[in-house]
This record gives sequence, structure tokens and C-alpha cells, in this order.
Amino acid sequence: MMDLMRGWRLSVAPFLGAALVLVGVAGCESGEQVVELTVEATTVAATATTVVVIQPTATLVPTATAEVELDVDDDLASLTDRVYELTIMLAEELSPRQSATEEELKGAMFLLEEMEELGYEVEMQEFEVTEAGASGSIEVLAGSGGDDPSVRFSRRSDNPARIFFLPFEPVKTGEAEGELVYVGIGDDEDFEGVDVEGRIVLMSRGVLTFEEKETNAAERGAVGAVVFNDEPRFYFGGRLEETPDVLVGGIPMEDGEKLRDALEDGEVVDVELLVYPDGNGPSRNVIAELNNDIDDDQVVLIGAHYDTTPWTQGANDNGSGVAAALIVADELSDDELPFDLRFVFFGSEETGLHGSEHYAHDLSEAEIGRIDAMINLDVIATGDLHVFGHAALVGHVEKVAETIDVEIEVVQPFDWGASDYAAFDERDVPFIMIHAHDLRFINHPSDTVEHIDAEPLGGTVAIVLGVIESLADSIEP
Repeated sequence: MMDLMRGWRLSVAPFLGAALVLVGVAGCESGEQVVELTVEATTVAATATTVVVIQPTATLVPTATAEVELDVDDDLASLTDRVYELTIMLAEELSPRQSATEEELKGAMFLLEEMEELGYEVEMQEFEVTEAGASGSIEVLAGSGGDDPSVRFSRRSDNPARIFFLPFEPVKTGEAEGELVYVGIGDDEDFEGVDVEGRIVLMSRGVLTFEEKETNAAERGAVGAVVFNDEPRFYFGGRLEETPDVLVGGIPMEDGEKLRDALEDGEVVDVELLVYPDGNGPSRNVIAELNNDIDDDQVVLIGAHYDTTPWTQGANDNGSGVAAALIVADELSDDELPFDLRFVFFGSEETGLHGSEHYAHDLSEAEIGRIDAMINLDVIATGDLHVFGHAALVGHVEKVAETIDVEIEVVQPFDWGASDYAAFDERDVPFIMIHAHDLRFINHPSDTVEHIDAEPLGGTVAIVLGVIESLADSIEP
């Protein structure tokens, strides 16, 4: 799943109450060039029970009397075992799958072959990713005794020990870990008597250029430099004259002051600094369809992105969604359905929803009009299952979940990011997003099989199978 705090170049669909990101370059007396990002949030239209107020335009709507009788080849326990094992395989044998890389292509070829073997008609849709860049994070580590991190941040409830770190350009990528040391504005006087060898320095913005701050830290043996803003703006980035010798970038004023205060109170704060490149080049979507012998059939589309961020297994984000979609495809491969069943495995989601944007916006109005439902599966393997989206489709999910005794909670849409449903919502396609609530490990090397929960994986597959049957039953003869 793409984190809006990480994927700051995007503005997310207004339906989410999401952010309009305004980017500008500003100069200052010290010679800094600063990229300032200001975020303006819109209001989420929601109700207390159905979350999204959208009048259904499709024929696939839940009926009050319809009964769901699941017709699956295996029971829930067997489904759970199968999707869990497949998630582990994807993580351990086909990861990472960074956007627009050979590894992502390898993942696409695997999906193409699997879906062809199941009897689906499959095509590869290529597109170009041209927005090269880099992203990063800074995370306060637990103490040597395993204690909780001493500094925690309230902006993100899923991992309060991590904040977004925007690398200065040109970007040096890599990772560094060490003790954080505060050195004021980072001039020569601030470094006197301070040992920063092998450590990460924290500096406040101002007086010196970013180039001077980075040079002063690098010459004294620091492995990273973190500059916090001097005004309460959103994240900011900076420009350097040449590629830096150490990892360097910016964080918000509030977060920097919290770190500085902890250090000045005598706390030892160890941090991990992570900067990784976004993919740039050819990427592709894998499109597979069943029952597509009539051109104007209605379509139910199941989507999951298969790319990952670098340096990670991407077990939850989004090996879990891919595995669930594959098991659903297997279960339904021999079924006669009153609509086309289409699976789209999206590439380059993590670098800005590129695959789903390309797919959805490349469709004609007539093709969009055929899609009665889009079911998006992303990060479904850690924690309790949640759902949000189009009210009628959420109604299907609630009815199915109650029938098969799988717990899922209807929640508000994300206010900090998005997934591949956004491009379909922009074109008024009814959608649901199914995810698990624990997002602590996404977009990070810690997104490994050790943190995967089997139960929500199996529950997701069972719910999707039930929703497909419920949708089929709801079509008027």
C-alpha cells in the first residue's frame, strides 16, 4: 500500500478526504533551496454505519432477502492454510519486487503463468514510470533491553516510532543505524567536543546552507544527518550542490523538537535511517479474465498490487493481497458466473499508484460502465480485517461475513494514503477496500513472514468468494 506520507508527489482522490500536495521551491537568506509541501485536507463524506455515501448506480446491489450459501471447494481452515503458504512463498522466493525493475517483471511473469494455468485469458499491459525519486524514513529503535522506544510520534498510529524522512536532492540512498546526536545548527562551534563518529546528527534548519550542514557532519565521521524545520510546515526537502557523502534529509519541526528535547534531557536515542530509490522505467499490469466471451457483459474486478518497496519481502504489502487473489482465482476458475470475472495485478503501486492509474484511465467510458464492482485487496495479513468503500458493496461484505462467521469491521477510509481503488473511485466505479488494521511493518524491511497472521488471510478469501456469489445472486434475471 502506498503511504501518502511517503508518496508525497501524489494527490489522492477527493473521496478520501485526501491531501492536495502543493510543491514549490523557495530560497532563503542562508542560500538554502527548500521544497516546501503544504497539505490541505478536504472533508470525508461519511455516515456512522456505511462510511461512504454514494448512491449505487450498478445493478449489483444487496437484497434484503438473499441468502448466501458458500460454494467453495475447501473449508475455511483449508483456504487459510493455502493462502498462508502462498504468501510465505511469494515473500521468500519472489521478493523484493520493486517498481519498474527486473524483479517486478519476474513477479509479473509468475502471475501470468499461474493465471494461464488456471484457464484464464491473460494479457500483460505495459506502461512507463517516469517519476524517479527517493523516499525514506527515520525510526526510533527500542532500547538495548528491549524497552519501547523513548520517543514516539502521534501522527501515525500504526507505528508511532517512525516518521517520514524526505531525502535532499541529489539523493544518496542506503541505510544507517546509530545513536542520534544533537548539534544545534551544525556549524563548527556546535561540533566542538562532540563525538559524532559513526553516529547520526540532528540539526535545526537555518543560518547554514544544507550543503554546509551535510559537509560538516560528513567530515567528522557521521553516517547520517537529519535537519528539522524551523517553522510548523509540512515535510520539506532541500537541494544540494552535489551528491552528499552521508544520508541527509529533512523532518518536520514538531518531530525534530521532540527528538532534540529527549537528547537534551539526557536520553540515549538510537535511530535507523532508511533512504531507498523509487523505480523508474517500464512496468506492467497483469490482466486475467474469465467468462469473457460476450463483449458487453458486466464485470466484477478483483485487484491487488504485486510490487513492493525495496529491501523488503513485502509479505503483508502486498504479497498477502496477491496470494488471496490467486486462491480466489483458483476457487472460481471452473464456475459459471453471470458476469465477467477479471483479475488485475497492478504494478508500481508503491511509487504512486501508477499501475491502477494507467489501467483505469486507459479504459473508455463504455468499458468503465461495464465494471459493476472493484474489490481491492491490500495489506490483509496483520491484524483484524477492515473494509470501507461503496455502501452497497460494503453491505454485501457485512452480510457474507456474518453468514460465514468471519469478523470484519466497517471503518473510515484512510486519511493518510491510498491504494489502487482510488483510480476507480475517480471514475465512479463502485469499490471496496479490504485490509487488516495493523500497518506497522509496511514499506519497511520488517515487513516479513514473521509478522504474518494466517487468520485474516483465510477470512479475506472466504469473504471475497462469498461476495462474488452474493453479487451473482443479486443480478436480476
